[in-house]
Amino acid sequence: MSTLNNTSHKKKNIWPKLITFSFILLVIVIAVSLLPRGFSQDLSVIGQGTKALVLVHDGNVLQSADTMVAMNAVRDDFEERVAFIVADINTPEGKRFADSHGFGPAALAFFAANGDRLQLLYSEQTGESLRQHLNTTFSYNY
Repeated sequence: MSTLNNTSHKKKNIWPKLITFSFILLVIVIAVSLLPRGFSQDLSVIGQGTKALVLVHDGNVLQSADTMVAMNAVRDDFEERVAFIVADINTPEGKRFADSHGFGPAALAFFAANGDRLQLLYSEQTGESLRQHLNTTFSYNY
C-alpha cells in the first residue's frame, strides 16, 4: 500500500515542475524575440537595384557601435526600400570592401540602386540625424 501512495505522490509533484519549465521556456522565447535583429553582411546587394546604407563596422570603435544603434532605430521605417548592411572590418569580406572603397572604420556610405556612392559620413549619428540623411539622400519623407 505504501508503494501506491508513493506513485500517486510522484504524479502530483510533476505539475509544479512542468508549469515552472513552461514558464521559463516562455520567458526565453519572449526574450529572444525582443533581441535586435542582426544586419545583413551581404555586400553583393550593392548595385543590384536596391538602395543601400553600409556601415564599415569596427567593434573597437565607439562611434561605429553608436551608428549601428542609430541604424537599428530607423531600420523599420526604411527597410522596404533600403538595404541596411554592415561590412565588419574584422572579416575578410568587410576588410576587402573597406579597402577597395578607401573607407575607414565607422564610415557610413549611402549607395544608389545602381551602385553609385551618393554620400559618405564619418560623423557620429543619432536615429534622428540618420533619418534626416536617409530622407535627403534618397528623397524620402519619413
